Amino acid sequence: MHILITGGCGYTGTILTNDLIRLGHKVTVIDTQWFGNYLKPNKNLKVIKLDIRNHDEINLKSVNTVVHLANIANDPSVELNPKLSWEVNVLATQKLIENSINNKVKQFIFASSGSVYGLKKEKKVTEDLPLVPISTYNKTKMIAERVLKSYEKEIKVHCIRPATVCGYSPRMRLDVSVNMLTFQALKNKKMNVFGGNQTRPNIHIQDLINVYKHFILKPDLPSGFYNAGF
Repeated sequence: MHILITGGCGYTGTILTNDLIRLGHKVTVIDTQWFGNYLKPNKNLKVIKLDIRNHDEINLKSVNTVVHLANIANDPSVELNPKLSWEVNVLATQKLIENSINNKVKQFIFASSGSVYGLKKEKKVTEDLPLVPISTYNKTKMIAERVLKSYEKEIKVHCIRPATVCGYSPRMRLDVSVNMLTFQALKNKKMNVFGGNQTRPNIHIQDLINVYKHFILKPDLPSGFYNAGF
């Protein structure tokens, strides 16, 4: 298949891109490359340095599936510039799915977040529970989901809600809890734990990659929202 990945140079996108190329797919990556490009050249890979807000420059002809990973990620980044975050996380997402439909793309996979649920008293947080986002970042993800759902009669839409991702990637992130604590242990021989009674759902990065590949290889699965984590 021909798969277009926004944010394909990112923490998750780098591994997903490499896995899909190994499976024999043709991959086009759209990424601003704010944090560099760790992808190695390959005849089945095309990397375009581009802001997804420039949606008219994204060529979706002959693309079978769009995997939309690009966003302003996590609460601190969003709070630096909320306006930019709404433009990237919501408005650009709407333009991308509209252009996907116009170019007869069959499937649209969206990287949402488990944080859209907010703080829940229930031990088992299922997709049926109401969304109560508590930060601007959470809200951009929730609104983007609702925008995408409005198009589900025109294109297959799979919204994945991952737990906090952890594990090694060539484009490493040390601002997420498990990775940060591991780095502290390796470098400082100790970890700083704030509180200690809180719990947080996590998912290993390769498990999340396998979730995305599962939906890519089974594009006829019902449109909707899917938790990835526990």
